[in-house]
Amino acid sequence: MADLTHISRIPNVASAVLGDLSGGFFDAVREADGEAVAAVAGFLSTNLAEAGDRLGLGPLGRISLSGERRATVILLRGGSVVAASVDPAAALTAVERALDGSRG
Repeated sequence: MADLTHISRIPNVASAVLGDLSGGFFDAVREADGEAVAAVAGFLSTNLAEAGDRLGLGPLGRISLSGERRATVILLRGGSVVAASVDPAAALTAVERALDGSRG
């Protein structure tokens, strides 16, 4: 499983939630509604992974969504799904780089 404490210490990560592909909730850091976030992250991950398979893209590793003010990065690590909220949205690229460096 992913280490939410480590991920939540990355600059500009406002919150982090750990769940699974079926939308199950395991843990959250600084997120009041972790169960809802885990459910949405699991749903998105499963559906986008299926779409990627049909398009021949290979395994899904990350989903990045950005709005005007905030962004979200969803990471798939094994059967676990981590959703990290990024504030401000302009910090998304830096957070993605930090997350890539933390893999392994």
